[in-house]
Order: sequence, then C-alpha cells, then structure tokens
Amino acid sequence: MTLVDLPDEGDWSAIFSFAMTFNGYEHYGSFDASAAAAKSGDRTSLELIRNELFFAARASRHCGDDLFLQTYHDLLPLLRQHASAVGKVR
Repeated sequence: MTLVDLPDEGDWSAIFSFAMTFNGYEHYGSFDASAAAAKSGDRTSLELIRNELFFAARASRHCGDDLFLQTYHDLLPLLRQHASAVGKVR
C-alpha cells in the first residue's frame, strides 16, 4: 500500500472500495474473530487498521449508513503513516 492507494476523504465510493480490498473475515478466519479485532481498539499494525475499516464498511453496508466514513477519517493518519513507511528500511 502506498499513499497513492489512499482515497480522498470526500470520495465515499472509493473509500468503500478501498475498505473492501482487505477481507478481515478471511484474514482472521471468521466473522467473530474479525469483529473482535475490529472492536479491540488495537491499531498497532496495518492489518488491524485495515480490518477496522473493513469491518466498519461492512457494518455500514448492512445498516444502510455511512458511518464508515468517520472511521476512515479517524484511521487516515495511521494509514498514511504506514503507506509512507513502504520501501523504507526498518
């Protein structure tokens, strides 16, 4: 993931599409495990951050709202931080 991959905050469709590029159910092995990780408040890894956005987007789709946009806004600084680190030696 690079900075170019991050959608503009005003483009809800692109944000939803971006959120769906990470499948938390598959990554964590189940709905329940993805939900637990998303609700944990742990944002220490890119996978946890991507899962939180994925889960918020899925919940918004289910509820017919756009609350995932606030989650994206909250996570964007962390996503930018991870994207900026791509290619750097750690």
